[in-house]
Amino acid sequence: MKNLLIPFFATVLLLSIGFAEEKPKNLQILDFESMRALKKYMKTVSKDIGEKCTFCHDMNDKSIDTEHKLIAREMMKMQKNLNKSFFAQIGDSLLHHENVLQISCWTCHRGSKNTQLIQP
Repeated sequence: MKNLLIPFFATVLLLSIGFAEEKPKNLQILDFESMRALKKYMKTVSKDIGEKCTFCHDMNDKSIDTEHKLIAREMMKMQKNLNKSFFAQIGDSLLHHENVLQISCWTCHRGSKNTQLIQP
């Protein structure tokens, strides 16, 4: 029995190493430890601006900087700076804390690619 367990555990270990998730590459503003976390955040951004991934990304090569991607990158910098300056005690929405008052894409976009701010 012992001779059967060693190969079994060795196989499980090798498989788990092969499936270990790599840290996403080519991120200039965002910092995520896994592709799963990055995809979750990007789905939130997609809902917040009411657009699909293709609005900012060239799906054949996501590393290409499109016009909308460059704009989004600047917006993410602005969001990060505002959260750091004015909401420093409670965190940054780029870290995606749940139920915390912060600025996010939704704050201005409200599910639309154009901002939805209404003058009083």
